[in-house]
Amino acid sequence: MEDTALIDSLLGPDSEGIRLIAVSTLHGSATIDGTSDPMGNDADAKLFAALREWADVAVVGSGTVKAEGYEASTSTRLAVFSHSLNFEGFEEFIAGSPIILTPEDRADSEKAHALATAGAEIVSTGTGTVTEAIEALRARGATRISCEGGPSVYSAFIEAGLVDKLYLTMDPHLSPSVEKPVVDGSTTSPALRLELENVTPVDSTVFLRYRRISTP
Repeated sequence: MEDTALIDSLLGPDSEGIRLIAVSTLHGSATIDGTSDPMGNDADAKLFAALREWADVAVVGSGTVKAEGYEASTSTRLAVFSHSLNFEGFEEFIAGSPIILTPEDRADSEKAHALATAGAEIVSTGTGTVTEAIEALRARGATRISCEGGPSVYSAFIEAGLVDKLYLTMDPHLSPSVEKPVVDGSTTSPALRLELENVTPVDSTVFLRYRRISTP
């Protein structure tokens, strides 16, 4: 299968909604030696890029931005969850005009004003819930939203039932312990039930696509 056809197949039919994309080792870790860089393959990178292109906005936690060395997006707008508003050392990223999602009591702080001056758009998320953040993004016209993690952000989306599709790349690495779990939250129930839409192996890496069939 040619690259374009493969990625189109992995991406699936176009539709509005919220899509989570994650990569996991066989033992359930989201990282190897601190980042996801050693994981996945060329098809995984292209699927990630395709989901970015599909989205009106890509949501990510500030910890993932820093750990993965995110650069400012040249196409899809990035929206970053941050309470600390500490982006020291990531001035170039801030200059790329990301949306910074932060609770109302932080949105008018000195740090928030400094980030706005440096190029970011500060958006209040009210009390700070992921539901309020999504409402704020939708109020700005975003109907296609992707979530790129990390673990606590995934957990917040799942807990709130804000998952229409899940793209899970199973990487063939295996270790005796989990360095960082794919999801990391304190809520144990209710669980979302998903239905498998597609499974495609590419060079020992398996691509899974699920759709939501029920919510909390």
